[in-house]
Amino acid sequence: MSFAQLEAQLKGGLPQTIAVAGAEGDELFQALERVEQKGLARFVLVGELETATVLAERYGIDPVAVISAGSEEDVAARSVAAIKEGKAALLMKGKVSTPTLLHAVVTEKSLFPKGQLLSHALVVESPEGRMLGITDGGMNIRPDIEAKQTILNSVVELFHRLGLANPKVAVLAANEKVNSKMPETLDAVQLKERYQAGAISGCIVDGPMALDLAVVPRAAALKGYQGAIQGDADILLTHDIAAGNHLGKSLLYLGGFQGGGIILGASYPIVLLSRSDTVREKFLSMILALSCGKGTRA
Repeated sequence: MSFAQLEAQLKGGLPQTIAVAGAEGDELFQALERVEQKGLARFVLVGELETATVLAERYGIDPVAVISAGSEEDVAARSVAAIKEGKAALLMKGKVSTPTLLHAVVTEKSLFPKGQLLSHALVVESPEGRMLGITDGGMNIRPDIEAKQTILNSVVELFHRLGLANPKVAVLAANEKVNSKMPETLDAVQLKERYQAGAISGCIVDGPMALDLAVVPRAAALKGYQGAIQGDADILLTHDIAAGNHLGKSLLYLGGFQGGGIILGASYPIVLLSRSDTVREKFLSMILALSCGKGTRA
C-alpha cells in the first residue's frame, strides 16, 4: 500500500463529491484543482459566494454547486446538510474553525452514530515507501481505555478499507515494561488482553511497546523482544494527543515522510486540515478520504 497505489485505484472510478466547508484560500484551491484534474473528485463549495466563485474560475474548477453561507455556523451547517441530502459523500474543512465544524458534525445525529467517537488518523509514507498509521494526534486529549479501544477500532477499519486485512497495532509507551507509574503501560496491557480475549478483532495488537520495537526489526531482535510485532507495526496507537501530534509532525517535518490525515467516527470521512498543511498534504488527505469509499464509514 502506498499513496501512489491509492491514487491509482481511484482513477477510472466514478468521482466522489466533497463538500468544502469554507471554500477560501489559494492553497486550498490548488489542492482541489489537483484532485479534480485527475478526475478523482468533484466539489460542493460552501461559503462566501463571490469568493468561492472567483477562486473556482481562477483554478479551473467546475463545482457541482456553490452554496452561499454567511457565518461560520451557517457554513458548517450547510456543509453537513450537503452530506445529509446526498449532494456530497465526504466533508472537508476549509476556512472554518474546527470546533464549529465538528459541532455541526456531531449535532446531525443521523450521520453520527450513537456511541461513536471522533478521532484523528494520520497516515504517513516514508521515503522508502513504508506506510504507517498514527492515532490520535488531533482530537482526543487524554483518552481513557474505552476511548482508546474505540479509536483503535476506527483506525483498524480505515486500514481494512485501504486494503490491509489484518494490520498490526502497536500500543506505544516509553518501553515494554509494565509500570504502575506509567498509565500508558497499564492501558496497553488491557488492550492486548481484550484483543487476546476476542473483544478486539481484525488486527493484531501488541503492547506496551517502545517506538523502536514497533518500527525497527533490528531493535526488536537485539532486545530479544518476544511479542507479536517485531518492528513491523502498521499502526501506532499513542497515549495522548501530545504524543501523537509530536510523533506525526516529527515524521512529516523532520523525517522526510509525506502524509495526510482524516477524522474518523462519523458516517463519512472528514478531511480536517491545519492552516500550515502544504498543498501536497491537503491533496494526500483527500486521497486518503476518497479511498475510504463513497458513502461508507471510515
